Amino acid sequence: MLKFQETAKHVTVARFNSACSDAVIARRYTIQRKLGNGSFGSVYLVNDRKAKQGEKLKVLKEISVGNLKPNETVEANVEAQLLSKLDHPTIVKFYASFVERDSFCIITEYCEGGDLDFKIQEYRDAGKMFTQSQVIDWFIQLLLGVDYMHERRILHRDLKAKNIFLKDNLLKIGEISILFKDIF
Repeated sequence: MLKFQETAKHVTVARFNSACSDAVIARRYTIQRKLGNGSFGSVYLVNDRKAKQGEKLKVLKEISVGNLKPNETVEANVEAQLLSKLDHPTIVKFYASFVERDSFCIITEYCEGGDLDFKIQEYRDAGKMFTQSQVIDWFIQLLLGVDYMHERRILHRDLKAKNIFLKDNLLKIGEISILFKDIF
């Protein structure tokens, strides 16, 4: 049995949905709202009841274990283990992973600025352009994050604007869905 398949004794809520916006997950996280759907499950904005002020909002990525193939189950476990080892200002911070009945959950930092793809579309729709200095700043931040991962022999398989997030005008690489080690 894989590490993340060992269900916690105190877990009481199964498969989250918008109907359970006040549900408490793992005795700690309260669902605020659904942010969207990913390829393996849903993503929620949650309030961390045990976090200090200013760090209470987090993202919960829910992956239905029942819908995963055996190799995807292993990949989800590897993802959580790798994310827990990454600590860089330009990478979305990992907080925890756990099983909530039939769902594998990953808790990460919330980036209130949304994803870069949305920001680009927002500017395009308003007929605005980013300044050259802003683009250069973001590009440098992106390179620093990618370099940090490469130094650890980790590759991001799906680096695109939808997987790059903004927080306090800093770029944060996220959705590091499946990372490969020992490629170089």
